Amino acid sequence: MTFLHPELLWGLVALAVPIIVHFFYLRRSRRYVFSRADIVERLRQASRPYLRVRHLLLLLIRLALVAVLVLLFARPVGGSQGLLSPAKGTSALIVWDVSPSMKPVFETSRALVQAILREGAEDEYRLLCTDSYLPRGGFVGARVLQERVQDIQPADMGYPLATLLERADFLFQGASYPNRRVYVVSDFQRSSEGDLTRLGGKPLGEIVLVPVEHTLKGNAYIDSVSLKQIGARYQVAFRLQGTAGYPYSVQVGKNPRKLTPGLYEEGLSDTAGYVAFQIEGDGSDFDNTLYVGVEGEGSSLRVGWQVPQEAQQAFLRLHRVLGIETPPEKALTSSTIWIAEARNLPSEASRWVSQGGRLILFPPADLSSGTWQKLFLSEGVEFSGRRVSYTQPLSLRLPEASFWEPVFLRFPAGSASLAEPLQVGYAYLFRPQAGRVLIEGEDGTPLLWEIPWGRGRVYLFAFPWQVANLGAHSLFVPLFARLYESQEAGGKAWVAWLGVRKGFVLPALPEDRPLLRRVSSGQILVPSFEYKGGKVEFFLGEEPIPAGLYEVKVGNRRAYLGVQVPLSESADTVFFRQDWARTGVPITVKRWEEGSLVSEKAWRWGGWAGWVLLALLLVGMETYWARRLLRPATVPSP
Repeated sequence: MTFLHPELLWGLVALAVPIIVHFFYLRRSRRYVFSRADIVERLRQASRPYLRVRHLLLLLIRLALVAVLVLLFARPVGGSQGLLSPAKGTSALIVWDVSPSMKPVFETSRALVQAILREGAEDEYRLLCTDSYLPRGGFVGARVLQERVQDIQPADMGYPLATLLERADFLFQGASYPNRRVYVVSDFQRSSEGDLTRLGGKPLGEIVLVPVEHTLKGNAYIDSVSLKQIGARYQVAFRLQGTAGYPYSVQVGKNPRKLTPGLYEEGLSDTAGYVAFQIEGDGSDFDNTLYVGVEGEGSSLRVGWQVPQEAQQAFLRLHRVLGIETPPEKALTSSTIWIAEARNLPSEASRWVSQGGRLILFPPADLSSGTWQKLFLSEGVEFSGRRVSYTQPLSLRLPEASFWEPVFLRFPAGSASLAEPLQVGYAYLFRPQAGRVLIEGEDGTPLLWEIPWGRGRVYLFAFPWQVANLGAHSLFVPLFARLYESQEAGGKAWVAWLGVRKGFVLPALPEDRPLLRRVSSGQILVPSFEYKGGKVEFFLGEEPIPAGLYEVKVGNRRAYLGVQVPLSESADTVFFRQDWARTGVPITVKRWEEGSLVSEKAWRWGGWAGWVLLALLLVGMETYWARRLLRPATVPSP
C-alpha cells in the first residue's frame, strides 16, 4: 500500500496520546465512604478498571479512531501496484486509442500518455496506436517515447482493442524484462473495445485502464437511413440525432434544410447513384458527412403477428420506416417471421421452426412451470420458475448495429448502439441447452436469447411485452440485425462501417475484379474479394482506409459506396469496467487526480465518504463505551 500524502503519516505518532490518557485517567485515586470492612476488596477491584478487557477494548477503539483520521488525510492507494511505483524488470505496452471519437479530447489523451511516461513506473515502453496492427518502433526508454508521442494525430478509424491485444506475444517481442504491463488510454466506446472475450488466457500481465472522460452531448449525426426506389425517384427516410429542439443545418442531396433531431422522410429525384448528407452546427466534425450508395432492387418480407395490439403497432412502424413490405400473414410459411406470446403458440410452431422458420417469443406475464411444460421449447430450455425483479431501469449495452438495423420507433432514447435504460419490472430466468445471449442487463441477467431449433431460430425474450417501455426503445436492434441479415430492403443502401467487416455482391465475369476509387482524391484501392457463380463479393471494413464516398467498378458495372465511422463513435461514452473484468486478466483502473494517476481499487468501498463514515462510527463507539465504563464506581448499600 502507498499514499498520496505520505508526509502526513507522521500523525500516527498521536497513537501514544490515547494510551497515555487511558492509563493516566484510570490510575487516578478515588475516595469512597464505607462502613463495612467486607466491601474493601470490592472497592479495590473497582479502583483497577484498566485491567479489565472491556477497558482495553475502549483503548483499541481510540487507537483505531486516531489511525483512521490520519489515513483519511494521507490517502492510501491499494491494488496490485498501488500508484505507479517503480517495478523492477517490467516492460510496458501503451495502447493509445486514436479512433474518430477521440478527436474532441485528443490532447487530453496525449497528456495522459505523457503522464504515464513521466511516472516512469516501468523499465521500458512501447507504443501501439489503434490505427495499425504494428507497434511504433521497439521498446525504448520513457524519455525517447515522450518525443514520439508529440507527433501522433487522430485517425479515420481504429482497430478494436480486443483485436490488437489478443496478439500479446507478438506485441511483447523484443522486450528486455519478463514482467508485462499494458496501459490502455481510451474513451472505451463499444466499437473501440471489440469482443473482449478474446483476451481470456492471453499473457498480457496486468492491464491498466486509463479512461479519457468526455462527452459528445450536442453532437449531431445521422444514425439510420432507408432508401426506397419508386420509379425514377427515391424515397429517403433518416433520423437525425442531437440535442432535442436544437436546429441544425442539414443538406440532404441538394436540398438544404433546417432540422431539429427526429425522424424525417422525403422524396429525391437526383440521387446520381448516391445520397449525401452534410450536417453543420455542432462541435464535432468527424461524423458530419454521410454518403449512402444506391444499388439493386429489393424484396418483400412476410411477418405474422400473434401479440398484443400495441406490440404489433410498434413492429409495423419499424418495417414501414425500413421500407420493408410486411403484408398480413395468417398462416405459418417458410418465409415468415412469427411474433407471438408463449401461451398463444400455434400447434405447428415446433415443426415450422425446425424447418427454417424464425420465431420471436414473449413470455406471458403470468408464466408458470406448468404452462412452460406445455410448450415445445421446454424440451431444450429450462424454466426456473423464478423472477428477477428490477426497481430501477436497466442499463443495457447493445451490440454494434449495421446500417439497416437501427430502430425507427417513436423518439427512441438514444442511438441504437448506446448503453441505455430499459424500464423492466421483472425478467424470467431461462437456461437453454444451446443458444447465445443477444442482450443482457448490466447485472448479467440474459434478456434476449437466440436459440437454434433445427434449421430455424427462436428468439426468446426473458420478460413480457407489458412490463417494458419497448414502444419507444431501440432494444430490437440486435434482434432485427439477426433477422434481416440476409434480407434486402427496397433500394439497397451501400454503406460500410470502418472496422466492421461487410461484403457487397455484384454480377461479374471471372476475369473481373473490384476496384474502389475515392471520389475526393482519386485514390484507387483493390479490396479482398471472392468470385462465385457469376457474382463477385468484395469485403470492406477491416482495413484502415479513409471514410468518404467511393466509386465501385466491377467490369462494366458501377455503383457507389459510402464508407463511414461506426455509429457508436458518435455516441456519449459509457465506461463499463465489468466488460474487462470478465476477461480474467488482472485489471486496474487509474484516473488523473491531484497530479498523479490513482488506482480506483483503493476507494472501492466509498472513497472519502467511506473513510469519513468509518471515523464517525468509531467516534460513536468511543462515546458509548466511555460513558458506560468510565463513570464513577458505586458500591451497593448493605
